[in-house]
Amino acid sequence: MQPIDPAPKGIIFDLDGTLVDSFGLVIHAWNVACREPMGRTYSNAEVIARFGLTEVAMLRKELKAEHFENAKRVFLEEYRARHSEMCTIFEGISDLLNALNSRGVPMGIMTGKGRDTADITLGELGWTDLFRSVVTGDETTKPKPDPQGPLLVAGEIGISPRECVFIGDSPADIGAGKAAGMRTIWAGWHPVYADKIRALQPHYSAHTPNDLKLLLRDV
Repeated sequence: MQPIDPAPKGIIFDLDGTLVDSFGLVIHAWNVACREPMGRTYSNAEVIARFGLTEVAMLRKELKAEHFENAKRVFLEEYRARHSEMCTIFEGISDLLNALNSRGVPMGIMTGKGRDTADITLGELGWTDLFRSVVTGDETTKPKPDPQGPLLVAGEIGISPRECVFIGDSPADIGAGKAAGMRTIWAGWHPVYADKIRALQPHYSAHTPNDLKLLLRDV
Protein backbone atom coordinates (compact mmCIF):
# COMPACT_ATOMS: atom_id res chain seq x y z
CA MET A 1 0.00 0.00 0.00
CA GLN A 2 1.46 3.34 -1.09
CA PRO A 3 1.59 6.26 1.37
CA ILE A 4 -0.65 9.28 0.86
CA ASP A 5 0.97 11.75 -1.51
CA PRO A 6 1.35 14.54 -0.67
CA ALA A 7 1.57 13.59 2.98
CA PRO A 8 -0.98 15.32 5.21
CA LYS A 9 0.23 17.69 7.91
CA GLY A 10 -2.64 17.12 10.32
CA ILE A 11 -4.58 13.97 11.29
CA ILE A 12 -8.17 14.09 12.54
CA PHE A 13 -9.82 10.96 13.88
CA ASP A 14 -13.34 9.94 14.74
CA LEU A 15 -13.42 8.12 18.11
CA ASP A 16 -16.08 5.40 18.42
CA GLY A 17 -15.62 2.68 15.82
CA THR A 18 -12.34 4.19 14.61
CA LEU A 19 -9.93 4.29 17.54
CA VAL A 20 -11.98 2.28 20.03
CA ASP A 21 -14.59 -0.45 19.91
CA SER A 22 -17.20 1.11 22.18
CA PHE A 23 -20.51 0.35 20.48
CA GLY A 24 -21.22 -2.50 22.90
CA LEU A 25 -20.63 -0.23 25.89
CA VAL A 26 -22.93 2.51 24.57
CA ILE A 27 -25.67 -0.02 23.78
CA HIS A 28 -25.35 -1.62 27.21
CA ALA A 29 -25.48 1.70 29.08
CA TRP A 30 -28.43 2.82 26.94
CA ASN A 31 -30.42 -0.29 27.81
CA VAL A 32 -29.66 -0.04 31.52
CA ALA A 33 -30.76 3.61 31.50
CA CYS A 34 -33.91 3.01 29.44
CA ARG A 35 -35.03 -0.30 30.92
CA GLU A 36 -37.18 1.16 33.70
CA PRO A 37 -38.78 4.16 31.94
CA MET A 38 -39.34 2.33 28.63
CA GLY A 39 -39.97 -1.18 29.92
CA ARG A 40 -38.04 -2.80 27.08
CA THR A 41 -34.62 -3.75 25.76
CA TYR A 42 -33.42 -2.22 22.50
CA SER A 43 -31.60 -4.26 19.86
CA ASN A 44 -28.10 -3.27 18.77
CA ALA A 45 -29.48 -2.05 15.45
CA GLU A 46 -32.11 0.11 17.19
CA VAL A 47 -29.53 1.89 19.32
CA ILE A 48 -27.05 2.32 16.45
CA ALA A 49 -29.84 3.84 14.34
CA ARG A 50 -30.09 6.62 16.95
CA PHE A 51 -26.39 7.53 16.68
CA GLY A 52 -25.51 10.96 15.33
CA LEU A 53 -26.70 12.89 18.36
CA THR A 54 -24.73 12.86 21.60
CA GLU A 55 -25.71 10.06 23.94
CA VAL A 56 -27.44 12.49 26.29
CA ALA A 57 -29.34 14.08 23.41
CA MET A 58 -30.40 10.58 22.32
CA LEU A 59 -31.88 10.00 25.76
CA ARG A 60 -33.58 13.39 25.83
CA LYS A 61 -35.21 12.67 22.48
CA GLU A 62 -36.30 9.16 23.49
CA LEU A 63 -37.70 9.73 26.97
CA LYS A 64 -40.42 11.77 28.60
CA ALA A 65 -39.06 14.80 30.41
CA GLU A 66 -39.78 13.39 33.87
CA HIS A 67 -37.54 10.37 33.19
CA PHE A 68 -34.64 12.14 31.52
CA GLU A 69 -32.43 13.31 34.41
CA ASN A 70 -32.42 9.94 36.17
CA ALA A 71 -31.78 8.08 32.91
CA LYS A 72 -28.89 10.43 32.12
CA ARG A 73 -27.37 9.76 35.55
CA VAL A 74 -27.75 6.00 35.17
CA PHE A 75 -26.29 6.05 31.65
CA LEU A 76 -23.17 7.97 32.64
CA GLU A 77 -22.65 5.88 35.78
CA GLU A 78 -22.93 2.65 33.81
CA TYR A 79 -20.73 3.97 30.98
CA ARG A 80 -17.96 4.77 33.44
CA ALA A 81 -18.37 1.63 35.56
CA ARG A 82 -18.19 -0.79 32.62
CA HIS A 83 -15.68 1.12 30.49
CA SER A 84 -12.59 -0.94 31.30
CA GLU A 85 -14.52 -4.13 30.57
CA MET A 86 -16.49 -3.14 27.49
CA CYS A 87 -14.44 -0.49 25.62
CA THR A 88 -11.29 -1.68 23.86
CA ILE A 89 -8.67 -0.01 21.68
CA PHE A 90 -8.51 -1.57 18.22
CA GLU A 91 -5.33 -3.62 17.77
CA GLY A 92 -2.53 -1.53 16.32
CA ILE A 93 -4.09 1.84 17.14
CA SER A 94 -1.98 2.53 20.24
CA ASP A 95 1.26 1.93 18.31
CA LEU A 96 0.06 4.20 15.49
CA LEU A 97 -0.92 7.05 17.82
CA ASN A 98 2.35 6.78 19.74
CA ALA A 99 4.36 6.85 16.51
CA LEU A 100 2.53 9.92 15.20
CA ASN A 101 2.86 11.64 18.56
CA SER A 102 6.60 10.92 18.73
CA ARG A 103 7.00 12.57 15.32
CA GLY A 104 5.15 15.66 16.52
CA VAL A 105 2.25 15.24 14.10
CA PRO A 106 -0.72 17.46 15.06
CA MET A 107 -3.64 15.16 15.89
CA GLY A 108 -7.24 15.88 16.78
CA ILE A 109 -10.54 14.13 17.39
CA MET A 110 -13.96 15.06 16.06
CA THR A 111 -16.61 12.84 17.60
CA GLY A 112 -20.38 12.96 17.76
CA LYS A 113 -20.14 11.72 21.35
CA GLY A 114 -20.96 14.10 24.15
CA ARG A 115 -18.21 15.84 26.11
CA ASP A 116 -19.00 13.78 29.20
CA THR A 117 -18.57 10.35 27.60
CA ALA A 118 -15.65 11.48 25.42
CA ASP A 119 -13.79 12.69 28.50
CA ILE A 120 -14.50 9.42 30.31
CA THR A 121 -13.09 7.42 27.38
CA LEU A 122 -10.01 9.60 26.90
CA GLY A 123 -9.30 9.57 30.62
CA GLU A 124 -9.76 5.82 31.02
CA LEU A 125 -7.40 5.15 28.10
CA GLY A 126 -4.74 7.65 29.18
CA TRP A 127 -5.27 9.81 26.09
CA THR A 128 -6.28 13.07 27.77
CA ASP A 129 -3.13 14.92 26.63
CA LEU A 130 -2.49 13.04 23.38
CA PHE A 131 -4.61 15.16 21.03
CA ARG A 132 -4.20 18.88 20.43
CA SER A 133 -7.93 19.27 19.87
CA VAL A 134 -10.99 17.24 20.87
CA VAL A 135 -14.30 18.52 19.53
CA THR A 136 -17.46 16.67 20.55
CA GLY A 137 -21.10 16.88 19.61
CA ASP A 138 -21.60 19.28 22.51
CA GLU A 139 -19.34 21.89 20.89
CA THR A 140 -21.05 21.87 17.51
CA THR A 141 -24.45 23.06 16.38
CA LYS A 142 -24.50 20.87 13.28
CA PRO A 143 -23.65 17.15 13.51
CA LYS A 144 -21.63 15.24 10.95
CA PRO A 145 -21.85 15.03 7.93
CA ASP A 146 -21.83 18.80 8.25
CA PRO A 147 -18.17 19.96 8.11
CA GLN A 148 -18.44 22.23 11.15
CA GLY A 149 -16.74 19.79 13.54
CA PRO A 150 -13.75 18.81 11.37
CA LEU A 151 -13.19 22.47 10.47
CA LEU A 152 -13.16 23.42 14.16
CA VAL A 153 -10.52 20.75 14.85
CA ALA A 154 -8.39 21.86 11.89
CA GLY A 155 -8.47 25.41 13.22
CA GLU A 156 -7.50 24.31 16.72
CA ILE A 157 -4.55 22.19 15.55
CA GLY A 158 -3.45 24.99 13.24
CA ILE A 159 -3.49 23.08 9.96
CA SER A 160 -5.45 24.10 6.86
CA PRO A 161 -8.30 21.70 6.01
CA ARG A 162 -6.79 20.75 2.65
CA GLU A 163 -3.65 19.58 4.48
CA CYS A 164 -5.63 17.38 6.92
CA VAL A 165 -7.01 13.89 6.60
CA PHE A 166 -10.17 12.82 8.38
CA ILE A 167 -10.33 9.16 9.41
CA GLY A 168 -13.63 7.54 10.35
CA ASP A 169 -15.80 4.46 10.11
CA SER A 170 -19.21 5.96 9.31
CA PRO A 171 -20.85 7.60 6.30
CA ALA A 172 -21.20 10.78 8.38
CA ASP A 173 -17.43 10.84 8.93
CA ILE A 174 -16.61 10.50 5.26
CA GLY A 175 -19.27 13.05 4.31
CA ALA A 176 -18.02 15.55 6.88
CA GLY A 177 -14.41 15.18 5.83
CA LYS A 178 -15.21 15.65 2.17
CA ALA A 179 -17.44 18.64 2.88
CA ALA A 180 -14.57 20.19 4.87
CA GLY A 181 -12.24 19.85 1.89
CA MET A 182 -10.13 17.17 3.58
CA ARG A 183 -8.92 13.88 2.23
CA THR A 184 -10.78 11.01 3.85
CA ILE A 185 -9.78 7.54 5.01
CA TRP A 186 -12.33 4.86 5.79
CA ALA A 187 -11.54 2.91 8.97
CA GLY A 188 -12.67 -0.37 7.46
CA TRP A 189 -11.74 -2.53 10.44
CA HIS A 190 -15.15 -1.61 11.88
CA PRO A 191 -17.35 -2.44 8.87
CA VAL A 192 -20.80 -1.69 10.33
CA TYR A 193 -21.48 0.80 7.54
CA ALA A 194 -19.43 -0.84 4.75
CA ASP A 195 -22.01 -0.75 1.95
CA LYS A 196 -22.93 2.88 2.53
CA ILE A 197 -19.27 3.90 2.82
CA ARG A 198 -18.35 2.40 -0.54
CA ALA A 199 -21.06 4.45 -2.22
CA LEU A 200 -19.49 7.63 -0.81
CA GLN A 201 -16.08 6.77 -2.33
CA PRO A 202 -13.65 7.84 0.40
CA HIS A 203 -10.27 8.91 -0.91
CA TYR A 204 -8.54 5.97 0.79
CA SER A 205 -9.62 2.76 2.51
CA ALA A 206 -7.71 1.12 5.35
CA HIS A 207 -9.01 -2.34 6.18
CA THR A 208 -6.74 -2.70 9.22
CA PRO A 209 -4.91 -0.23 11.46
CA ASN A 210 -1.71 -1.49 9.84
CA ASP A 211 -3.05 -0.33 6.47
CA LEU A 212 -3.56 3.08 8.04
CA LYS A 213 -0.01 3.04 9.35
CA LEU A 214 1.23 2.39 5.79
CA LEU A 215 -0.89 5.21 4.37
CA LEU A 216 0.52 7.61 6.97
CA ARG A 217 4.14 6.42 7.02
CA ASP A 218 5.46 9.57 5.30
CA VAL A 219 3.63 11.91 7.69
